[in-house]
Amino acid sequence: MKEKLKQFTIRLNEKDHKNLIEQAKYLGISQAELLRELLRKNMISDIKDYNIFLDELRRDVRTLTNNVNQIAKKVNSDIFINELEEANKLREEITKIWQLLR
Repeated sequence: MKEKLKQFTIRLNEKDHKNLIEQAKYLGISQAELLRELLRKNMISDIKDYNIFLDELRRDVRTLTNNVNQIAKKVNSDIFINELEEANKLREEITKIWQLLR
């Protein structure tokens, strides 16, 4: 027995309609078949999972960029330059002490 099909009307803006046409053409199927496949594959849960992943990724990127900014601020600060000068002076003093111990 042949399955009875129901008709469904959908309104799309120009951009969404072009997107539907292009994707159907790319896949080599009709627009209706593309929409049926999307419904059958339950894309909603995939999109939800993908959005959760993107939110986590954005949060991680914000954390990393914050850390990079803190490092850049420290490197470019006068305090770091003074610490570097002090470290060089200490190295020179240690070198002198080692030479005296020889």
